[in-house]
Parts: sequence; C-alpha cells; structure tokens
Amino acid sequence: MKFPKESAKTLKTYSNKANKMKQYSLLFLLFIFPTILLGDEIKPKTLIDYEPILRNAITQFETVFKSSPKKHDLVEQKVNFMISQAMKGEITFLIDVNGNQDLSAMGFVDFYNENKKPAIVIGTYFLDQFDKNPSIFYSALVHEFTHAYDFFNSQRYFLFYKNNRIVKALFEADAYAIESLFIQNYLVTQKIKLTKFEQFLIDDFEKTQLSKIILINQIASLPLLHAFLEIRDSKDSIEKKVTSLNDIGKNLIEKFDSIKGLKDYDNKMEIIAFYFTYHLLLDQLVYDIEQKESEVMIEPETFSLQKYPALFQTKKQITEKVKSYENEFEDYILKENQRIRTEI
Repeated sequence: MKFPKESAKTLKTYSNKANKMKQYSLLFLLFIFPTILLGDEIKPKTLIDYEPILRNAITQFETVFKSSPKKHDLVEQKVNFMISQAMKGEITFLIDVNGNQDLSAMGFVDFYNENKKPAIVIGTYFLDQFDKNPSIFYSALVHEFTHAYDFFNSQRYFLFYKNNRIVKALFEADAYAIESLFIQNYLVTQKIKLTKFEQFLIDDFEKTQLSKIILINQIASLPLLHAFLEIRDSKDSIEKKVTSLNDIGKNLIEKFDSIKGLKDYDNKMEIIAFYFTYHLLLDQLVYDIEQKESEVMIEPETFSLQKYPALFQTKKQITEKVKSYENEFEDYILKENQRIRTEI
C-alpha cells in the first residue's frame, strides 16, 4: 500500500457511547484509509505525529511482505485478501491514543452490532517504537489480519462463536500460527531483527505447536481443546461424546497425584492446565455439542451438566482436586502474561 505525500481529508464527527471520535479519511492511491483517533481528548499532535508513522509503517510492511524471497501460501492468502479488502474500503485502521501500554495494544474489532465497518485498532505503543522495533508491528498486523480474514470469510461462525471461550482460543491459535509462519518466512529470511516476543513465539510454534502461548494468553490447554473439538465435531451420538469426555476426565483423575513429582515447572503448569481447562470449559463444550444437534437455539440458562450424572460427578472431582493448585497456577499465568506482553 503506497501513500502519497499529501492526502485528502474528510472530517466526520460521531458519538460512540461516552467517547467522541473524529474520523479522518485519507485517500491512498485508489482506496480510502480511515484513521480514527480514540481517546478522552483529541490533541492536535496526534494527527500530526501518528498519521505519518502509521502511513510509513503500512508502507514498510507491504515492502517487507512483497520483498521476501520466501513465501508461504497461508500467509499470502490472508494478507493479500486483507490488502484487497482495505483497498476496497471494507476495513478501516484506527489509532488508539490510549493503547500505549504493551503488546495487547493492537486488535481486530468487528463493530457488527454498531453497523460500522470492521477495523484493525492500532495502539500508539506500536507506533511509538516503530523505528526501533518495526518487526513487532508487522507480526501483530498479520495476526489481526488473520482474525479479520476469519470474519470476512466465516462471518456467521465468527459472530456466533466470538464469545465462546473454546472457539476463541482456537481462533487465537490459528492467528498465532499464521503470525509464526510470517516471522519464519518473511522476517527471518530477510534478516530483520526480531523482538523477544517474536523469538518466543516461533520457538513455541516449533517446539509445542503454540501450547504455551495459548496457555498464557487464553488460560487453556491447546492439546485438550483440540481433543474437545474432535469430539464435538465427530459423527458420534451425544451419549457417546459424553462418554468420551467422561473417559478423559477419569484419566485425568487417575494421573492427578503424579503432578507433584514433576520437576520441570513449565511442564507442571502445562499439565495442570489440562485440569483447569476441563473444569472451566466442559459445560460450554457439552452445551455446544447439544446445540450442534438441535434444530432450535438452546438458551444457555436452561442448560445443566447435571443431566449427565457420571460426567457431572467426574467434573466435580476434578474441580475439587485442582483447588490445591489454583493460587500457584493463577500466579504463573499472571507473571508469564505480563512478561510476554511487555518484553520487547
């Protein structure tokens, strides 16, 4: 995406809940690239300082993307599609002036219920350090492009499940996978300096298939989530699926006492994550299984796991057992999450 030195600007003012935002539409080549400045106060320097940085960052991203001697089909698919959507004005880019804390300062927002175009929200955290660490902007953008791609190509599924913790974690795993492939094939091959987070991510991708980042970011065991999804989407009856889930739970109970003998702390936390994932997400999973087979919407408040007594008792046992590790596990998640979000 190339940007001219001078851009036509159209100012529109509208209200979004309690905050007022101003939208500036910048004409770049053949498409509109809107920048919205979010915050309690819109200062003149925001437009002057951050718009050129964002324009340059997007331009540099496209250069890096197109110049790579190595390509990957999945990355090409997501990025090229989203560049096309941007050129058609189907997605906007927003600058969040309050997003200056850490790596969580970039995200995709569908704005579906507000009847506005979806957007990539870019916090000033990324723009303030673009000159020093441009790679993290590129990687994060590819991550959010992946979420946006899912929205545009599976909108009904995306919207239906976006508040479902199981599916949300799997969406994140997919986005981290594409981000990792981008780092490997487009940044490493061009000898572009990586941040500590990017090095951590590709290491996790290569060694654990992203189990650690999903554990830290989504507080879930990715291997168990994959097992859950396989059971949910199988052609088995609901009763057989419930039996399979109960077998997983009983197996976890049998192995619970072996946790205290684990020497590697990270491995210990990954094992404990199986139990917390089972404890926290089992009800959601069984509800999803029932909903998948139902021809009408099942109201969540009417669902109860107690209709499956054996499974309910298994979950109850696991819930009691993991209490002994609750504080330790929570402390681990908080510290690791803080570390990976702030270490550049």
